[in-house]
Amino acid sequence: MFFKDQRKDAARQLMAAFNAHDHLALAKCLTADCIFIDSAGGRIEGRSGCVEATRLFMKLEPEFHVEVDSYSVVGDEVLMQGETTARDPLVAKDRLWRAKVEDGRISEFQTYCDGEPRQLARLLGQGADHM
Repeated sequence: MFFKDQRKDAARQLMAAFNAHDHLALAKCLTADCIFIDSAGGRIEGRSGCVEATRLFMKLEPEFHVEVDSYSVVGDEVLMQGETTARDPLVAKDRLWRAKVEDGRISEFQTYCDGEPRQLARLLGQGADHM
């Protein structure tokens, strides 16, 4: 008998929420104290901060889409490999992601990429102050 893996399901739901640009679905995927870490090491903390940053990011990159090629579960983390599409070539890259899962929700999400990293946490933090 095969069992569904809650950790992988949580990561898939998160990526589906990103692709749908659905902020309510995204909020349901995250723990209240979740942390987002961009590829430059910038951090956004808390569900509301992560959802607002994602909303601002989608406003800046309305064509943003994630394509995950593989999911691997290691302990309480899901490692993903894939690529993103976007108008900004610094955002449209091959990527690795790490999602830590607690009780079926994402408590920490980190993105990695080669080349010059986009400091999304800093950019979105500044954007929130100016919007």
